[in-house]
Amino acid sequence: MISRIKWLSFSIELFLAIPMLGNIAGDTIPYYLCLIAIWHACVLYISRSEKEPVLGSAFGIIASFLNFFPVVRIVFHAITALILYIEIKNGPGTD
Repeated sequence: MISRIKWLSFSIELFLAIPMLGNIAGDTIPYYLCLIAIWHACVLYISRSEKEPVLGSAFGIIASFLNFFPVVRIVFHAITALILYIEIKNGPGTD
């Protein structure tokens, strides 16, 4: 179950890492990124309770609050997406 949740987090972060889409979402809907931060906090809690890596979710929370800096925002969401992808691929059940 946690891998599906992380796939959703990865998809959101990848969407926000695309410069045009991420800038539109970040500039027009600032509360959207607060909801994403809450989402990442929930995923972090679930991951921690199942003894899974939490670095991707932690980076997601930080990336959500770095919304005010356009270039940093794009880079941080891309880094978060990459970390989440690595966590998913190295997680249990993947061969």
